[in-house]
Amino acid sequence: MPALDFPVSAIKDPLRVSGKFFRAGGEVAMIRAVTFGPFPVGAFPDEGRAQLARIRDRLGANALRLYEIPSLEFMHACAETGLRVFLTLPWSQHIDFLSERGALAEADRLLLETVRRFHGHPALGGYFVGNEIETTLVRWMGAGRVVEQLERLIDLGHTNAPGTLFAYANYPSTEYLLPQNQDFVAFNLYLEGEAELSAYLARLQNLAGDKPLFISEFGADALRHGDLGQAGILDHYLEAAGRSGVAGSTIFAWSDHWQRGGSTVEGWEFGLTRRDQSERPAVDVVRESWGLWGKPSDCLSLTDPPKISVIVCTHKGSATLVECLDSLLALNYPAVELLLVNDGADPRVEDLARAYEAVRYFAVEHRGLSVARNTGAAAATGEILVYTDDDCIAEPDWLQWIAELFSDDPKIGAVGGPNIPPSAETAAQARVAAAPGGPAHVLLSDTRAEHLPGCNLAVRKSVFEEIGGFNPVFRSAGDDVDLCWRILAAGYELGFHPAAFVWHHRRFSYAAYFRQQMGYGRAEALLMPIHRERFRGAGGAIWRGQVYTSGGNRGGAFVYHGHHGYEPFQLVYPERESGLSEALLHVLWWAGVAGFGVGAVFFPILLLPMGLMIAGSLAIALRRAGRSVIDPAFDSTSSRLVLAGLILLQGFLRSGTRLLGGWREVNWAGSVHFVGSEAVEKLASGWWKLGDEMAFWSSEGVGRGELLAALLERFPRAEDDASGKTDVILKRGWFWNWAALTVTEYHEDEGRLTRLRLLARPQRITRLIVLPLLVLAPFAVMLGFGFESELITLALLYVVVSIAAKLFMWLRRPRFTKIARSVGLEPL
Repeated sequence: MPALDFPVSAIKDPLRVSGKFFRAGGEVAMIRAVTFGPFPVGAFPDEGRAQLARIRDRLGANALRLYEIPSLEFMHACAETGLRVFLTLPWSQHIDFLSERGALAEADRLLLETVRRFHGHPALGGYFVGNEIETTLVRWMGAGRVVEQLERLIDLGHTNAPGTLFAYANYPSTEYLLPQNQDFVAFNLYLEGEAELSAYLARLQNLAGDKPLFISEFGADALRHGDLGQAGILDHYLEAAGRSGVAGSTIFAWSDHWQRGGSTVEGWEFGLTRRDQSERPAVDVVRESWGLWGKPSDCLSLTDPPKISVIVCTHKGSATLVECLDSLLALNYPAVELLLVNDGADPRVEDLARAYEAVRYFAVEHRGLSVARNTGAAAATGEILVYTDDDCIAEPDWLQWIAELFSDDPKIGAVGGPNIPPSAETAAQARVAAAPGGPAHVLLSDTRAEHLPGCNLAVRKSVFEEIGGFNPVFRSAGDDVDLCWRILAAGYELGFHPAAFVWHHRRFSYAAYFRQQMGYGRAEALLMPIHRERFRGAGGAIWRGQVYTSGGNRGGAFVYHGHHGYEPFQLVYPERESGLSEALLHVLWWAGVAGFGVGAVFFPILLLPMGLMIAGSLAIALRRAGRSVIDPAFDSTSSRLVLAGLILLQGFLRSGTRLLGGWREVNWAGSVHFVGSEAVEKLASGWWKLGDEMAFWSSEGVGRGELLAALLERFPRAEDDASGKTDVILKRGWFWNWAALTVTEYHEDEGRLTRLRLLARPQRITRLIVLPLLVLAPFAVMLGFGFESELITLALLYVVVSIAAKLFMWLRRPRFTKIARSVGLEPL
């Protein structure tokens, strides 16, 4: 935008993302937004510009969310009023846009035109590249392919508008659509029960990972609940949202005037103002709440804050210590003491400590991290002991969230939150930050943990003393794992809050990262004899909960879609890291590779299994690298290849040092049984599909519901698919299932386009029989055992079965066409 086009603006600083919050300038900014439009023609003159000052003053809002592209004059008016604008790109998301490629071209054109028009505008808050793609449509196209297109649009936006924020406005029915490159995570949410709302907000916070959670819609219908009911629902929502640490909220909607698809919507009253522009009581409720909250922590009300002792233990950590101590001095908490324990009496640390009069300093002989942390605890006078590392930077309101967690439940013995890496300054830092094995919490639920890393760990002093503090046997790592497990064993719980985060530098070089992972391996060897029940043979620890990752869930997750794909809350069930995958990165796997390599000197045929083993390990590393989140400034093909190398070496080094120190504790028979059972489960879990597609049109509003009812009636053995992967199982056989999957696109007036996909799916017994044969027969041939004719026969049989399945479905087309016509659907 030319400089002369910039308006006089009440907004001084652009919005940016900082950990779990937004920032404007150097301050945390709470987004208080309301949806505005789209309005029927004539509802508001001048695009509603006369309403802007009223929205700011009467509601206390500082942002709008729009669903249509505004004029430049409207954006100028918003800047002058002090309202940021979040724009939703209105392209055709209600159709199968992967088949109708013109829809994606339309989205590209609209995005490019819009970002060029408004780039650098002071009122621009950010963009939503999509909004609530319908759940059955996502299931039809495939969640992974939909996410890929959303990520492509976000990349296009970032490339053409650097520094601008982009996200996708999601909703609970597709909570698994989490583009990795979006700048913040947004959800449209309509949930009225207080307990359910608080629980789901906690879930969304964990789905958001290290990014801000922005509620992009929340509303209540005054027609259904009454004016006072609407006000009450919004009141308890804003309280729950504040306590959950959301970065912003959007109230749906400013006015009862609303249109969709060019038609005025009747029969609902979500507006804070009525059609005659009079205000509902909810306006006062929202203004009162928002008037108190300039930042997320303002919602907390600690009447009697406990004294907290923050303990930093350092061993030759002077390089990052100043930044750490400066952040602790800036903590916004009324009752805090700071303690620094110099493990090893490093003179450089001592020189730095002299500059901090407010910090209590202790120099001790180098006896390891656990002893240093116990030294700090013995000297502390607070009710709560809070540990962080010398390479961490605390958020100013960090301790407020910690204290809030302890006040919620006396059964909580320790609490913590995320530790987020700051923006990388080099490619090596970015790759190490994305590599596995870093300090991460393990969650049993969205608010309770199984493990909290020592860089962000708070413990009640009474509980700490009851369990005997840190075990001195752990000198550099493993102490926090042991402490958390003993707290749980004592009957206490570990609390977790996503807003209680600290910034934590990852290792600055590859060599430092590898030393860290080897140290973790040695610590695991020390843990094995103390906590035998928590280790699986030669592998790592057995976690009952889910290891936290900062990225989204592209792949690696199971989604239950519900009956005919209509489950309102389609929860993501994270796929635990496969034990088979871990085995392919283990030092013993590489010992097997080396064994085949030695044997190949005498029997060259052994090069083939050796090559297959190496290929398996490379595939696992590349897959994990492809799913990892890398700092966008350094995300490239070369970075992902280097990351794959880090993953390979990390698995080798960590498992090697663990095995070197703990081989006497390994249950070798259990290891073999575990890997074998994992392999069988892997063979049986996947499902192939051979499909044929048809499409039908109705101008009378007939869709998939009528078609599915007819299929269930016309096929005597048909039944609903309880798994939710398809809609109807048409026929179950001993070896194959015949199933149908449908989706309906909603077009203008009563136009409906219904798509039908017929699928042939093998039963579990078929997979268990066929897949091992397909794997073992080639090995038998390679090793010289013959079976060439059997292998050829097996391959031909597979081809014949596939062709037969396709032919069967093609021959059944007339029958399905007849059924569709019987309910008013015409084939296309």
